[in-house]
Amino acid sequence: MNQTDNEKLIRFWNSVFVLDDEDLKDMPAEGWRELAPSEKLFDAAKELGKCKKVLDYGCGSGWAGIITAKSGCMDVTAADAAEEALRSTGQYASIYNVDQIIHTVKADNDWLRSIPDQTYDGLFCSNVLDVIPEETAISIIREFARIVTNDANVVIGMNYYMSEQEASDKGLELTDHKCLYIDGILRMVSRTDEEWTRIFSPYFTLTSLDHFAWDGEKTERRRLFHLKKANEK
Repeated sequence: MNQTDNEKLIRFWNSVFVLDDEDLKDMPAEGWRELAPSEKLFDAAKELGKCKKVLDYGCGSGWAGIITAKSGCMDVTAADAAEEALRSTGQYASIYNVDQIIHTVKADNDWLRSIPDQTYDGLFCSNVLDVIPEETAISIIREFARIVTNDANVVIGMNYYMSEQEASDKGLELTDHKCLYIDGILRMVSRTDEEWTRIFSPYFTLTSLDHFAWDGEKTERRRLFHLKKANEK
């Protein structure tokens, strides 16, 4: 594990998710419907509302867990390594009246390993695995496969793939052909759809792959992997 990268990332995301009273002012009761960065992400989180017990891993502001809870799931765990993300999730959960459903947990290095096998029948993880060191991501994927049920609905969101040429055209440089650092902080590990599918394959089977765009983006390049647990051999 690249401890330095992980520590820098936690400090960075803590700074991103700081909320003040102005951020929370006059939020409409139905505002949860607008939380997802895209319609496809909203639909994926909403579908998890059919599950009994869902893990929103790397929850950030908690938007996916909130949509899942508002869509019917009565037991959502929102986990993140950044304490400010957890505080933000708790505040939003309270505003949208799901604070009795969403349980926030600090996801330190040992937390995933402490979860019993086949605990969750739904799992959502967006913009996490491709912004952390490779060895950490693979370790998390392996634990995901252990803690979800055999029929679990697993959704993994990713940034878009950036080639070395595209990075160069933007005045950026990829370290080791794939790692994008900005101000010394790892911001992306760029892999193709096929490369991510191969990484998932020992643990999960790809059932579908959607491409989507955030608001303001013209092309649907971001990835949404829908996975099922691979059959044990």
